[in-house]
Amino acid sequence: MKALKRTKLYPAIVLAHATLASTAVHAAKYEFHGDMNNRFQAYSNQRDWFNGSGLTGKEGALKDDGKTENFGELKYRFWFEAATNNDEVRGVYATEIGGIRYGEGSGGDFSGDGTNVETRWAYVDFGVPSNLDHRIKMGLQPITVDKHLWNETATGVMAKGPLTAAWDYQFLWGRGDSSNENAAESDDDGFDGADNFALNLNGQVSPGLNIGGFLLYQVNDQISEGTGSIDSIGYELKAIADNSKYDVTNVGGTFDFRSAVDDSEFFLKGTAIYQTGTIEGVNFTPLSGATNPNDSYDLGAYFLRGDIGIDIGATTFTYTLWYSSGDDDATDDNFDAFIATDVDINESMIFQENFTDDDYFAETAYLLDKGYLMNKFQVDHKLSHQVTISGIAIYNALAEDVTLGDGSEDNSLGFEFGGRLTYKPNQNLEIAAEAAYLVADDAMDAFEEAAIQDGDADENITHIAGRVRYKF
Repeated sequence: MKALKRTKLYPAIVLAHATLASTAVHAAKYEFHGDMNNRFQAYSNQRDWFNGSGLTGKEGALKDDGKTENFGELKYRFWFEAATNNDEVRGVYATEIGGIRYGEGSGGDFSGDGTNVETRWAYVDFGVPSNLDHRIKMGLQPITVDKHLWNETATGVMAKGPLTAAWDYQFLWGRGDSSNENAAESDDDGFDGADNFALNLNGQVSPGLNIGGFLLYQVNDQISEGTGSIDSIGYELKAIADNSKYDVTNVGGTFDFRSAVDDSEFFLKGTAIYQTGTIEGVNFTPLSGATNPNDSYDLGAYFLRGDIGIDIGATTFTYTLWYSSGDDDATDDNFDAFIATDVDINESMIFQENFTDDDYFAETAYLLDKGYLMNKFQVDHKLSHQVTISGIAIYNALAEDVTLGDGSEDNSLGFEFGGRLTYKPNQNLEIAAEAAYLVADDAMDAFEEAAIQDGDADENITHIAGRVRYKF
């Protein structure tokens, strides 16, 4: 509330509240929040690798003596909440100023003029009248089914609450795309669209064990709008929501086990997801560039992840192993590669999102349509309540081979080493730096420009970045 009073919005909010005071039901609590993130790419030796042009991989090739890159950019998000005294009803609206680079584009150059504000969230959250523990949210809102599968903003209706003292539920209907957005009328205008129905159950079955399960059913029928297209670089379900037809079922489970061991705490976590269904009306173009002649595919894919570690005082040791299935034959009528709906994954600084999270190789838990095998060891140590240092070592590989410049095949991407330093002078401000280096292995030859493709990896990758982030 103190932060709200310091803003110019506060007098207007008070006036609006006074105006509505005579109504039977009115908002009585107001909050204003923000996330003001300034990110800096201090150095990268392969500019095109981090240029943010794809979802699961890049059109830009690794180059011999690639262009270096450094820049500053900002992404700010502000949201306003209004609620009744008993929180029976809440309204939330968020704006975002995203990806403005210092000195560039719409808003970053001299004078700072430009159209760069967008709506991020806009939803109503209210309690069921007979039991306020059960809530319903509707509108444009953050949606999480599973962070590896679907974890982003979308329009929908969500109900959640307790089933028992130990179990909670979440039920969702979300629409990610609709044929109604097309100007020209067609036979499928109306209620057809990319509909998603999800049920999550999570429970604490013992003091040290939490388990969960979810079912996500996704159906879409916009095939009469035209033929859709998907490729290795944009292999996500959201990329084909328009102009396609699909019927996909995702079934998953999670667990989180923790146990005290002397003065330490041991933990073991896991996630498993299986996908099945059909995707129709789509032309698929693999990394090779030869479009598959089929336009109907059977989906059968899976994702597995496990984390094991221990907290010893101020230090945490974690080993992570995950496997996303990939497609080994780009010419058949099967999709064997795990496919996310819409996510933002940031476990690897080289292959996934990092501090400069609008500039990355992939946003997914897999690479292209070739899946992903990750072996990761991480150490986090709190030097003080203000300073944390982290180190990572990752072996990166594709789940399936790619063809290299000499005609051979390989899946090993190489070893990645990195670290982070985070300093929080207070609970709201973070000043941090990170760096990572990939010792490339032979499969990286598939991502190099044609002139240097020879079956061997020629280019290692460096990434150095930082951020100053104020959250309130």
